[in-house]
Amino acid sequence: MTHVRSRFTVVLSAFFATAALAHDGDLDPTFGTGGYTIIDFGATAIAYGLALAPDGKIVLGGTVDGGAATGTDVAVARLSRDGHPDTSFSFDGKTTVAVGAGAATDTSFNTIVQADGKIVTIGDGPDTAVNGDDSDMEVVRFNLDGSLDTSFSGDGKAFINIDAGGTNNDRALDGVQLANGKLILVGNAEVTGQGTDFAIVRLNADGSRDTSFDGDGRVTLHFDLDPTFKDEVASSVAIDASGNILVAGIAPHGSQSNYDFAIARLTPSGALDPNFGGDGRVTVAFDIGGNLDDEPLELSIGPDGSIYLTGAVTDNGYDFAALKLLPDGTPDPTFGNGGKVTVPFDLGDTNSDPAYGAALQADGKLVLVGFAAVAPGNSDIALARLTADGQLDPTFGFAGKQVIPLDLGGNLFDAAVRARIEDGYLVIGGVTTGAGGYTQFLAARIVIDTVFDDGFETTL
Repeated sequence: MTHVRSRFTVVLSAFFATAALAHDGDLDPTFGTGGYTIIDFGATAIAYGLALAPDGKIVLGGTVDGGAATGTDVAVARLSRDGHPDTSFSFDGKTTVAVGAGAATDTSFNTIVQADGKIVTIGDGPDTAVNGDDSDMEVVRFNLDGSLDTSFSGDGKAFINIDAGGTNNDRALDGVQLANGKLILVGNAEVTGQGTDFAIVRLNADGSRDTSFDGDGRVTLHFDLDPTFKDEVASSVAIDASGNILVAGIAPHGSQSNYDFAIARLTPSGALDPNFGGDGRVTVAFDIGGNLDDEPLELSIGPDGSIYLTGAVTDNGYDFAALKLLPDGTPDPTFGNGGKVTVPFDLGDTNSDPAYGAALQADGKLVLVGFAAVAPGNSDIALARLTADGQLDPTFGFAGKQVIPLDLGGNLFDAAVRARIEDGYLVIGGVTTGAGGYTQFLAARIVIDTVFDDGFETTL
């Protein structure tokens, strides 16, 4: 009898251990190795961008330390749908490109995959052949096999300058491909007398500026909430169902450390849309504590045209933050507290818990991803899911929040930076500190779509 009881206990324990893996918020053990994949470039590397290819492959883009000879370089990796390196891409699933000449600082802040599967990285770097040491928006396009696409700007690499004043340092932080194949880039540009302004550029499919967009392919705009501090940065872009361009970022008020959420809507021709916020611009302050540093880092548009901004707000460190706006730019009173939600983790150290990315589920739930500080030099992947009305979803993780410590080596810094939904799972991209003590690209897959059957949970 004891033997039978022991066998039953072992089987039952194994069953519940397996079932537990199916809970929303857990790593999917069928992806990569135990739910995640590390891409090691042999030097410090950070994946800032994540995109899904039309065939379901996973693309990570970012920056790698190329050493004294090349400075920092653009790095790209592609994985199969189940998280293994795609050897049809540059033979081993990864590649690097030194974009600028010499030891240039080339940075890729985001990555998109075009409808034809080509990969575009977006960032900044010096076009030393033209403008010396000032930085320009920098775009690199890769073919499906990982080689540079020479049909784009002649060599696969394009620099776009605004050069409107100051030291003329311009950069791109996000981008999107339009249905007609053109590319929209957003970031910031130095402008004489304005500090930095939002910068929006539209490129033709071959990498040249689209002069049908505001006459020269370039638009700058500002909010000027403060007469002295005017450094405004656009960090995210999305296109709505009417083809309007929504651009989100920060606008300072009161000092260089006090920022508000700022969003603008432009018509397809590049003009501010007066149907949004009265003049095409909206700012929202959370201002719940500390130095009032509120920063949106991701912009999403719902099926009904609602606008979601996610990022970080100051409150005893940083907290996850989400803002929902109606299509006309007013806060949605049915979401959270007057359209605003904050999610603290407060696990230790500086309590710095920023949400870098987000993904909107088909059922209206919103998943935020980032990291939570645990101890000095130690941060873990952090996720939170909100219901459609902005409440923490109790069916996700622990009371709506999940923390995933990989802790593979070094100073134990693990972070999710971007998130996308595929096949009923949440795919995240980011960074982890590997056994070599330096940061490496990270991809992971999280269970987010489960149902209950007689009390037991099964992944769909």
